Amino acid sequence: MDGTANSRAEQAVLHYVAAARPVQRLISATLTQVAGFALLLLTSRSRVSLAEGALAGAQEAAMRAAEEVRALAVPDIAAHHHHHLRGAAETLLQACAAASDQVRARSSDQGDALSSRLRASSDHLRTTASLLPGFELVDFGQACCAMHAPKRLLRDAP
Repeated sequence: MDGTANSRAEQAVLHYVAAARPVQRLISATLTQVAGFALLLLTSRSRVSLAEGALAGAQEAAMRAAEEVRALAVPDIAAHHHHHLRGAAETLLQACAAASDQVRARSSDQGDALSSRLRASSDHLRTTASLLPGFELVDFGQACCAMHAPKRLLRDAP
């Protein structure tokens, strides 16, 4: 492979990363929003109606993310990354549908479906972070507050 072809391949990857990072952030933010809604569904039936507008917004964001993932120009080297980014977007759409189903049914029967789809989307997203540079996710376990929590708990113990 000559230097020109190598340079074109590198440029294609850089363009992919530049286009895919905002999509990954959208998926991550929407996943957080739907997970919060799921927590609300599990803990409080009376407040769910207040958050249904947020779920509708999350569904729109998930649809936009899925469309943007499909529209990405994917170089061969990024195919595995794109597979997981697409998986994260698709399972997020399924999570939104499961949350809507659970609200309509007014039961917790859909809770397993919702949580498994949220977990699947999160797993795909975590995998994207390890495949290409620039897609790292925030690890709250490494945050300064997480490091101090056990000390506080020990200090406050009776």
